[in-house]
Amino acid sequence: MKRAASPSENEAVAQRLKKEAAAAAPTPAPAKDNGEVPEGFMKLTEGSASMLYECRAEDTKTRGKGKDDGPVFYNKVQVFNRDVSVLVMALFAQWRYIEKRERQAGADARKAGGDGAAAAEAERARLYALSAAELDELLREDAATGGLRVLDALAATGLRSVRYAKEVPGVKKVISNDIEAEAAKKCQENATSNGCESLVEAVCGDAVAHMINSRGDPYDVIDLDPYGSAAPFLDGAVQAISDGGLLCVTSTDMTVLSGGYPEVCYAKYGAMPTKAKHLHEYALRVLLHAIEASATRYARHIVPVVSLSIDFYIRVFVRVYKSPSNVKHTIGRRALVLQSAGCPSFYLQPLGSPTQRDGGYTCGRLHEPPRKINQMGRRAQRRAEEEEAEDEEEEEDFDPEAVAPARCAETGAAFKIGGPIWSAPIHDAEWVAAALDRVAAECDEHLSTTERIHGVFTAVSEELMDVPLYYTIPDICKTLHCAAPKLCEVRAALQHAGYRSSQSHRDPDAIKTDAPPRVLWDVFRCWVKKHPIAAKRLEDKDSAAAKILSVEPILEANFSTTAALRQKQTKARRWAPNPEEYWGPKAAARGKKKARK
Repeated sequence: MKRAASPSENEAVAQRLKKEAAAAAPTPAPAKDNGEVPEGFMKLTEGSASMLYECRAEDTKTRGKGKDDGPVFYNKVQVFNRDVSVLVMALFAQWRYIEKRERQAGADARKAGGDGAAAAEAERARLYALSAAELDELLREDAATGGLRVLDALAATGLRSVRYAKEVPGVKKVISNDIEAEAAKKCQENATSNGCESLVEAVCGDAVAHMINSRGDPYDVIDLDPYGSAAPFLDGAVQAISDGGLLCVTSTDMTVLSGGYPEVCYAKYGAMPTKAKHLHEYALRVLLHAIEASATRYARHIVPVVSLSIDFYIRVFVRVYKSPSNVKHTIGRRALVLQSAGCPSFYLQPLGSPTQRDGGYTCGRLHEPPRKINQMGRRAQRRAEEEEAEDEEEEEDFDPEAVAPARCAETGAAFKIGGPIWSAPIHDAEWVAAALDRVAAECDEHLSTTERIHGVFTAVSEELMDVPLYYTIPDICKTLHCAAPKLCEVRAALQHAGYRSSQSHRDPDAIKTDAPPRVLWDVFRCWVKKHPIAAKRLEDKDSAAAKILSVEPILEANFSTTAALRQKQTKARRWAPNPEEYWGPKAAARGKKKARK
């Protein structure tokens, strides 16, 4: 087994790289002097950063097929990823500063014999009243002493590191790490050419070893943007992040996460995929489950702030907190997915059921209604139970039809067992609203994808954040062989029946709803009555369509749109098309493999 580099060795390598970058006559020099781009290079500008990228395709896995490939990995498709990361990190810097000042105000007041809680609340109110630009200025003033320490663990060209240093207010230091010596050298060159060498430090080493060695001096932000799966890096990342720090994680292995290789998905993430149409959100929840599973080993837990499925990858932003007491509730944030093998119906089965013991859980029970998650103290829970007992007419706070039957109630098919997945909310509404406000205020002038950011975050803000997974109308109509209704008609029918619904930020045909499967199928049974299908479609009595449509609907669906649905939506391009052809993943650089020959 290869020995992990020690901190002293990493520091020595970093100093050597700095000296090499300073001593060598770097190729980008002509572009800096006279604007000319040397042969075999192309100039890349993204946000406030620019660099000369060497197009040496023969040294990549494409073996010369990609004219814009080079020995150090770069993918322009990820510009949206990097723009969103700059935005979310700027928000984190503000939240962190407010929390720090709030704690300090409370401590100072208590030390002086005053009311610490009142002082903390007053300080929070004062800072909340400031504009984003005013908070950014405070962050810049505080950067030298209390600024963010950021680790770009898999830096490649270092373009992301440079952007963080130049565009995120309040950054104190960015460590730009890559296992490839050529990439680490390019990181330092790019930092120097962009004038931020004092903020960006290139390190050549294994990312996992670096994070493990950094446990004693944790980072405020860790960015994991690997080529493929982030799974190998999660355990080290949750140990190297500070209490309340921000962990930014990308995974591009969507073939695995979406169910193409279920055994590989389980081996990497500890969860089984179901290969249903909600695969994009399912992948997000599998990744969040994996991060939480790593964090709880070290008495930590996560709080997702934004989780996005974009193009060919997923990107999540979570805060990591150290709280042994909260870790006990992690089982209440996980669930299995029972996916019908005969139709799109699915049910969530919580892994644990709360007990009367404060914070205690026992095994979840199949085909039984879940007990209300208890995160209150024992006395508070007892008082709540007494108050409920006083009201004899109070009904149960769950829908019995949301409990999974032994077999699919619509088709009689067996269930495929997926998960465990993260079943708690994957977004924080306050963060999403703050991101939209920051975009509207144009605080981050270097972002080039603000229109798309506004569209995606608007779609996120409109999601039902407490409802996991979704159906898609084309998938339901394919099952029934029927014409597709308008999305607004389906949502109107659900709303008339007393249920909520929304779309998904990833799929414009998706419908998230808290209605149980039977209600949704009743809506479509009523739709088919109004728009009959050909009789030959139902000749096979064993088909899913014949079984579903043979049942008379209990619900009388009303498809007339409601005033709430007719309200004018925020103008935003929620599902933008790809900006150009072949907008997808790119072949990895060969780097290390070439060096071994």
